[in-house]
Amino acid sequence: MLQECPRPPAESDHCLWFGDNPRQGIAIIAKPPYSLKKLPTRRAVPKFIVPVAVTGPRSFSMLAVWSKTRQKHNYVEAVVKAVRVYRELLAAGPAVVLGDFNSNTIWDESHLADRNHSALVRMLESLNLVSAYHAHFNEKHGAETRPTYYFQWKERQPFHLDYCFVPADWLDTRTRVEVAGYEDWRLHSDHRPLIVELPEESPHSQRVAVRDKRDVRAIG
Repeated sequence: MLQECPRPPAESDHCLWFGDNPRQGIAIIAKPPYSLKKLPTRRAVPKFIVPVAVTGPRSFSMLAVWSKTRQKHNYVEAVVKAVRVYRELLAAGPAVVLGDFNSNTIWDESHLADRNHSALVRMLESLNLVSAYHAHFNEKHGAETRPTYYFQWKERQPFHLDYCFVPADWLDTRTRVEVAGYEDWRLHSDHRPLIVELPEESPHSQRVAVRDKRDVRAIG
């Protein structure tokens, strides 16, 4: 998934795009044997949190997240709202919720207790969805050691804002989770790619990724 990226020349069952501004939206890209299909959206859900069906060796529903401000539900509150509205879809499973949440437990007090990051994590856990990063590195929310975002591009102002929540039973010792370092992307973006590679029974590997707007490589 790529956030803040321009509309691609064409959409297909391997490339979907969502947005109002042709220069800035959400792209979801898949390589064979995976394919994508837009699912019906709900009006009550804030922009831009969109449901997608992913079909392949391991099929699942996806909520692609780019949570913004200057709307009725800002940042994490938008994600909480979306999870509530799409709860039935997520509960039917399997499901993945990933993207730029623009949230972290360290800002819990800035939101109502039932709409903050900790509340979101509990809601997703009730659906058997866990953050691949936190499970893999055995870190608590709010105590991340690998930032995904640098405020104003500055190394001394790091935050963890990007997440990939997957079914808990998808994760095992073969799971690979990586966050690109500061220097790797210093000249390209204030965000860093979060890559989660999940094991599969089939010979194909599956990579679910949250990438920055300037990284246009496919998910494969």
